[in-house]
Amino acid sequence: MNEISAIQLPLEPQSVAAVSEKFAEPAWMLAARQEAWQLYQRMPWPHAKEEAWRRTNLRRFPLDSMHLMVASEPLDEFPPCWQQLLAAENCVSGTLIHFNGLPLRATLRPGDRANGVTFGDLHQALHTHGELIRRTWMQGRTTRPDFNRFTALNAALWHGGTFLHVPRGVRVERPLQSLVTYGLNGGAALHHTLIVAEEGSHVALIQDRASLESGPAMAVEVVEIYAAAGATVRYVSLQHWGAQRYTVSVQNAELAEGANLQWVGGSLGGKMSKEFWHSALNGPQARSLMQSFTFATGDQHIDQSTYQHHRAADTHSDLLFRNVLRDRARTVFYGMIRAEREAMGMEGYQANNNLLLDDAHAHAIPGLEINCNDVMCSHSATTSRLDPQQLFYLQARGLPRPAAERLIVQGFLRPVVDQIPLAHTRRRLEDELLRRFDTDASGGAA
Repeated sequence: MNEISAIQLPLEPQSVAAVSEKFAEPAWMLAARQEAWQLYQRMPWPHAKEEAWRRTNLRRFPLDSMHLMVASEPLDEFPPCWQQLLAAENCVSGTLIHFNGLPLRATLRPGDRANGVTFGDLHQALHTHGELIRRTWMQGRTTRPDFNRFTALNAALWHGGTFLHVPRGVRVERPLQSLVTYGLNGGAALHHTLIVAEEGSHVALIQDRASLESGPAMAVEVVEIYAAAGATVRYVSLQHWGAQRYTVSVQNAELAEGANLQWVGGSLGGKMSKEFWHSALNGPQARSLMQSFTFATGDQHIDQSTYQHHRAADTHSDLLFRNVLRDRARTVFYGMIRAEREAMGMEGYQANNNLLLDDAHAHAIPGLEINCNDVMCSHSATTSRLDPQQLFYLQARGLPRPAAERLIVQGFLRPVVDQIPLAHTRRRLEDELLRRFDTDASGGAA
C-alpha cells in the first residue's frame, strides 16, 4: 500500500492554528477552533460514573498517545483492499473519498451539479458555502463542542470532512457514497460530516469508514444532519475500522416540520466503540426511523447510546437495533425516548434485539421519559441464543448446523440490511456477514 507524506501534529494549542492555516480557513472557523480548544483544556474526560459511560472502560482508550497526521500530498494509488467498499460510479450520483484527512476523489453527476447540489470536501466548502456552514456549525444537542471532551476535540482539530448540501426542492435520484480512510500511520481520525437538506429536498448518502493501524489509534467523529421542512434524508453510517481502532462517534439529526429521516447504521470493525445517536424531532409531522446492526466477534466492545427527542406535536420515531455476538464480544445498548410537554400526539417505538452465539454478553437498557399526555410509546429489549427449534427445522431439511446458523443470522439482520438504498452495498454486507463465521476469535474488522 502506498502511503502519502504527511505532517505530524501533537495535541497542543499550536496545532489548532496550524490546521486552520493549512486549509486556508476563514477567520470565524479559526476562532471557533480556538474556543473549542479552550473547552477541551477545561473539560475532563467522561467519568465512569456517568450513565453513558458506566459500561465502557475509557481507561482502555489510547488517549495519551493521540496525535494528528495530516496528509500533505495526494495518494498515487487507492489501496485495493478498500475498493470493494465502493459501488460502481454508474450506480451512484457521486463519490467522495478521504485518506488521512485529504480528499482523493470527488465526483458528482452533471445533472445534480446543475441543480445546485454540493458534495465534496468540507474544507473546500468553507470557501463556497461559508455562511451556510457557519449558521449550522455544531448546533445539535449532542454535536455541540461542550457536549463532552470528545466533541470539543473534534471542533478544535477536525481535519478532513464531508459536506453535502441539497437546495430547496431538489431530488438527488441516486445515492451518494462517501468513504473515510486512514493508513498505517494515519494518527487520530477527526473527521467531520455536515449534511444540509433544504426544504422539500430528497437525498441519500452512504458513508463508510476503514483503516489500517500499526498500533492502537483513536477516531473521534462528528456527524451533523439538518433536514428542513418536508425534506427527506436517508443516511447510512457504516464502519469497518481496523482491529486496533478505538472510536467515539457522535451523530445528531435535527428535523424540521414534516422532515423525514431514514437512518441505518452498521458497526463491524474496531476494537472498542462508543456511539451516540440523537434525533431531534423539532416540528410537527417530523418522522425518524433509526435502524442499526452489529456483528461483533473476538473481544470487540461496541456501546451505543440512542436518543429519540420529540419536541413537537404529532411526531413519529421508530428505532430497531439488532446485534449478533460471537466469541467474547460485548455490546451495550442504552436507549431513551423523551417526549416534551408540547409533543402531544407523538408516537415513539424502540426495540433492541441481541443474538448470542458463544460466550458473548449483551446489555440492553431501554428507557422512556414522557412529559405529556396523548402519546403512543413503547420499548422492548431481548437477548437470546439460537432457537433450538429453528435449528432442528433447518437441519431436518438437510442443512448442516453451520449453514443453519448462518441462515438464522441472515434472517435476524436482514430487516435492517434491507433498508440500505443500494443493492451493491446490501450484497456486500450480506457476504461480509457470512464471512464473519469463518474468522478466528481475534476480533477486528472482517
